[in-house]
Amino acid sequence: MDWPVFYRGRRVLVFGGAGFLGSHLAEQLVKLAAEVVVVDAFVPGSGARRENLQQIAPAIELIEDNYGAVHRWAARLQPDSVIFHCAAFNTHSWCNEHPEEDARWNYVPNCALAAFLRRLPFPVRLLYASSRTVYGLTARRSLSEHDRVAPADVYSLHCWASEQLLLHYTGGQHAVAALRLPHLYGPRQRLEGQEIGFVGQVLRAALRGEPYELYAQGMVCRDLLYVTDAAEVFLRLGACSVSGVFNVPGAYVPARTLVHVLETLTGWRAYRFVDTPAPSFPRLSGKRLQQVLGWLPQTSLWEGMRMTVAALQGM
Repeated sequence: MDWPVFYRGRRVLVFGGAGFLGSHLAEQLVKLAAEVVVVDAFVPGSGARRENLQQIAPAIELIEDNYGAVHRWAARLQPDSVIFHCAAFNTHSWCNEHPEEDARWNYVPNCALAAFLRRLPFPVRLLYASSRTVYGLTARRSLSEHDRVAPADVYSLHCWASEQLLLHYTGGQHAVAALRLPHLYGPRQRLEGQEIGFVGQVLRAALRGEPYELYAQGMVCRDLLYVTDAAEVFLRLGACSVSGVFNVPGAYVPARTLVHVLETLTGWRAYRFVDTPAPSFPRLSGKRLQQVLGWLPQTSLWEGMRMTVAALQGM
């Protein structure tokens, strides 16, 4: 079955559907004529915004609650429904300082979800938005799904624990996939607050003409993935009914490449390359994803940043 056809008329739940990635997924699902249920608690600082759903609000059902409150959404599921799980409170420093609170938001609800799925009398498909940070800091140049995980902070630890719980404690009847995502960017990206990630920091500085220092002479490399490309991976995998862990790679580029793209797009020149050492992030291997989907990122860094800058300047 062609994957867009798979979603026509299908009941799909999007946890964290008012957030950055979740809202793009919900929007694409509406275009595919799916029956979309968004579950979002609108936690301050999480990136969830009502404006993200404004254009599709008449076409979706919105349940304002934590996805761990299973009773609020359980009746919406049907056999072979799809759950896209994009809900997380991913502020790494705060999570390190408040590990119990982080568990309350990022792990305990997944325990309730796993227990519910274990009892569910019919199969569904679950795709969980995990993170490349579960691999921790490593000297390896490339990371496959078989490489050792070593979470370096509380958020990443709970992220890994959640993906393993959902993969192995849901009864075996469901198709469960964990997608380890790199740095995402695109329209609706959060630029306010302290923990907005490297791409958010550079974008904010470029759009505001603010100074920014880049370590290691801007040669630190990262995987950068446009948000609609990430959404497409979720949609394609959801239609395949596959289980397991998948790395989702992006454009693997040094920081100075991103800076020069933004300089061309915005005229920003208030950046500075400094010698302060910093390690590069290993490239995510997308070999398994290519084997299953034949997929590669569709959006170049230039085109993705052009659309991102245009959207953020128009806000």
